[in-house]
Amino acid sequence: MLDPRTTSSRSLIATRRSQRVVARIRVQVRRQTDNDGFMSEVSHTLVVNAHGALIRLAMKVQASELLAIKHLNSGEEKQGRVVGVRAEVASQNEVAIEFTAPAPRFWHIDFPPADWQLLED
Repeated sequence: MLDPRTTSSRSLIATRRSQRVVARIRVQVRRQTDNDGFMSEVSHTLVVNAHGALIRLAMKVQASELLAIKHLNSGEEKQGRVVGVRAEVASQNEVAIEFTAPAPRFWHIDFPPADWQLLED
C-alpha cells in the first residue's frame, strides 16, 4: 500500500491505468444470493473510469464477489468484481468495482487523455 504522506498526488495519478472522473450515473447492481436467487439495488456511481467505478451501496458485498452492473440510462450491463469496500454512514458502503474486462465506452463519457496535465494551485 502506498503511504499518502510520502507519495505526491501527481505520482499517484501517473500510475493509474485510466483517468478517474467524478460522475453520478444511475446504475442497478445485481448479485447472486446463496439460495440461487438474485438481490438488486438501484444506486449511483461516485467516481468512474474505464476499468470500473466507485458505487455507494446499502447491499452487503464482499471483496472478490462478482456483480452485474447495469447502466440505467443506456441499458447496457457489464460484470464486475468487488475490489474494495469502505464502510460509510447511513447504512451504506462505498464499493470499488473493477470490470472483468476494460469497458471505456460503458459510461458514455470521454475520459481525459493519458497525457492530461494537472495544473498547480
